[in-house]
Amino acid sequence: MSLLALPGAAGAAEPRLRLMFNEVAPYTWREGSEFRGMHPTLMRALAAEAGLQFEYSAGLYARASRALTDGVADLAVTLATPDQDAQGQRVVLLHTVRHLVISRAGAPLTELSQLRGKLLGIARNAYYGPHINDDDAIRKLTITDPNQGVRMLALGRLDAVISTDYLLVHALRQPGIDRAAYATPFLVGGGGYALFARRDLPEALVQRLRTGFAALQRQGLPAAVMHEYSGAEALLP
Repeated sequence: MSLLALPGAAGAAEPRLRLMFNEVAPYTWREGSEFRGMHPTLMRALAAEAGLQFEYSAGLYARASRALTDGVADLAVTLATPDQDAQGQRVVLLHTVRHLVISRAGAPLTELSQLRGKLLGIARNAYYGPHINDDDAIRKLTITDPNQGVRMLALGRLDAVISTDYLLVHALRQPGIDRAAYATPFLVGGGGYALFARRDLPEALVQRLRTGFAALQRQGLPAAVMHEYSGAEALLP
C-alpha cells in the first residue's frame, strides 16, 4: 500500500505513516480527539526526532495486534511476541514489562502450578509465553482488558487475571476497586512492548525510526516516561 506524501520543509516528500496503538490506559487513552499515555508520548517524540509524520489510531489489543496483517496500519505498538514478529518487522523495543497474575484475597494463588484447573482471565491475542498460553490445563476466559478482569475477579467469575505490570497497577486504581479484596500478584515472566513495521516498509524509513529512538534513549526520554507511569513495586512483596 502506498504512503501518503506530505511536503517537507525543503520541498521533499515526507511519508505519513499510519500508526496504531493498543487502546488501554495507561498505555494509550483518548481525551477528545487526542491520544494520551505512555505510548503516544513516546511516538510523538519519535516522530519529531525522526522528522516523520504519523497518523494515529487505536483499538483493543486484538485489533492492534492484527493491524499489520489486516493492512490498516504501517506501524503498530504491541507486545513483542512471536506472532508479531511473523506479521512484520520489529523496529525497536520500547520498554520492558513484567507478567503478573492476581487472584482474590479469599482464594489466593501464589505460583504458576496453582493455575492448573483454574479459570484465568486473559486479553484476546495477548501472549504471555508457552507456560501460560500453551498449557491447556489452565482454563482461559477472554477478557477485554484487565480493568474488566479485576472487576470479574472480585465478583468470583474468575479465579485469576494475568496482565502486564503497568496495566494491572492502573486497573487496581479504578474507582470502586477495593485493593484489599485482592491477593498479592505473583510474577510469571516478562516481555516488552515494541514498535513493529509492515514488512515492505522501506529500509530507509526503518533506519530513521531506529536512529531517532536511539537519540531519545540518549536523552533519557523513554526512561522518564516509564518512570512517570511506574508503580508496580507497590503490588509485589
